[in-house]
Amino acid sequence: MNFSKTVYDTLLQAYRPFIVKLMLTLIMGFLGRFLILSNAQIIGQFMDQHPVMTSDDLKTVATKLFFILILAFVLTILFRTLFSRYSAQAVSRIYDETTYRVSRFPISFFDDQPVGRITTRFSSDYGNVFRLFGGPLAEFLSILFDLISIIIVMVFIHPYFIATILFSFWLYSIILKKNQHRLRQTRRDLSTNRAPSVAHFSETVQGSAIIRQNDKTKMFTDKFLEYDQKYLTSKFQVFWNVTRFSLELNVLSAIFFALNGILCLYLIHNNIIGIGLSSVVLSFTLLATNTLQMFFEWFSQFEEALVGVEKLDEYLRSDIEPGALLPWQSDFTTSHPKKPRPSKIVADHLTSPPSDYHLQVENLQFRYPKSSHIILNSISFKLKDGEKLGIIGRTGSGKSTLISALLHLYPIEAGAMLVNGKNEADVEKHRALFSVISQDQLFLTGTVRDNLDLFKAHSNHEIETILKQVGLKFSLNDPIFEKGQNLSMGEKQLMSLARGLLQKAEIFIFDEATSNVDPHSETLMNRALTDILSSKTQIRIAHRLQTVEDCNQILWLDYGSVKKLGPTKEVLGAFEKARL
Repeated sequence: MNFSKTVYDTLLQAYRPFIVKLMLTLIMGFLGRFLILSNAQIIGQFMDQHPVMTSDDLKTVATKLFFILILAFVLTILFRTLFSRYSAQAVSRIYDETTYRVSRFPISFFDDQPVGRITTRFSSDYGNVFRLFGGPLAEFLSILFDLISIIIVMVFIHPYFIATILFSFWLYSIILKKNQHRLRQTRRDLSTNRAPSVAHFSETVQGSAIIRQNDKTKMFTDKFLEYDQKYLTSKFQVFWNVTRFSLELNVLSAIFFALNGILCLYLIHNNIIGIGLSSVVLSFTLLATNTLQMFFEWFSQFEEALVGVEKLDEYLRSDIEPGALLPWQSDFTTSHPKKPRPSKIVADHLTSPPSDYHLQVENLQFRYPKSSHIILNSISFKLKDGEKLGIIGRTGSGKSTLISALLHLYPIEAGAMLVNGKNEADVEKHRALFSVISQDQLFLTGTVRDNLDLFKAHSNHEIETILKQVGLKFSLNDPIFEKGQNLSMGEKQLMSLARGLLQKAEIFIFDEATSNVDPHSETLMNRALTDILSSKTQIRIAHRLQTVEDCNQILWLDYGSVKKLGPTKEVLGAFEKARL
């Protein structure tokens, strides 16, 4: 099984910005290795030509060797340093580009993929790529340069050695072809079997409390051991195949040495070369066999790195969500659409026609990607700028699903959704118009400023003003732990509100915003709803009806359909009667 063309295309695109610099470093690397090995030929030739050596002869050859070695050392150091640097930068571009793409995958992808599998792709698979294509690739190429230099020097000594070299390489190619498919497949199996154990462990840690409460520890442990055993078996298969490959190469290396030894005896017998050059040939033959062994061992690791590139390339080529666009700075050319350069963007207010309604939803139908039935059926409502819509309904009526549809987290089945009279095709621009304040918010380890202004687009004064506006007495450098563990539920929601105000969102969605919060935070949130956001269009989802009593209209959902839509008192009254 060979690697697809896209794998090599991905590598080419990663290295393209550094091609000229890399070519120069490769020339330096080859010259450095060739000069080092050519010293042996100089010494051998000098010995054959000077059976009796004077001190002047020795000084001459020593000076010559000294300068050659200094130049070779400088070239080799420059090659190792510069090539490792450029190669590491190139491979890092693959990681960055893959992150771009995965962040724009459909939400359904994350619904179906275990977290551990994605983590493995970005850690173990990328680690395999970086371990070779970073600094070690310079070592691999140095071995290749040594082989080429040895061949050139041996051919310079006498052209007859071309025959033994070609014959040996023919045997080596047979062995390589015989083992290559098996090694590739076992490495793919290893990469595939690594993910389940990591995914299972990750999910077990996340649900450890529930597992212990239900006394299911043994079941999860046994499952992990099963996955881990498959991984260890795959690892042993790789080890065994590499070992067998290495043994076969050792046998062929012995054959190569024997052939060159016989040829050297023949050339000495016919006075074609002397003992000095024969010693150089046999020394180089031993060096070549060891170098060739190292080359193919490194080549095996190179293929393992290519398996890692293949895994990342799969993500690079996967479909992103409908309506998503890659940044115009995205360096890798694939079939995915990109945003135009900023100079080519036409301002929306110049092209969008005026509209009487801020938000219009017409006959919206929605189902989840793998669902066989419609979840939302013919949902319609209209909101003018600054109006408030309350959404009520029993659990499972589709309230939260409606939010997912409004944000285009999943493709809608049918219907239309217009903001300011426009159906925004770019999902990032569409979502930027909304701000969602819910019980489940994302917080990163960092400071308050880091969590409010991820892209550093706002001044300290702007952020401090917003914090004061929502009633939070935080300093910009106050720490926030992962998932906001050091924040109360109310503080999390007020921070989310501050984010929305900073991004200048036009429509604020509150999903059970005042549930499970302390009285002080509830007071602050209610003040925000009535004062700070008084001119903002709002959508409120609530179980507690008092949170939607000041809305302009109420949408009552029942099993994914509109049960009633109308003035607040009328719909709430009907809902209360239905619950009795």
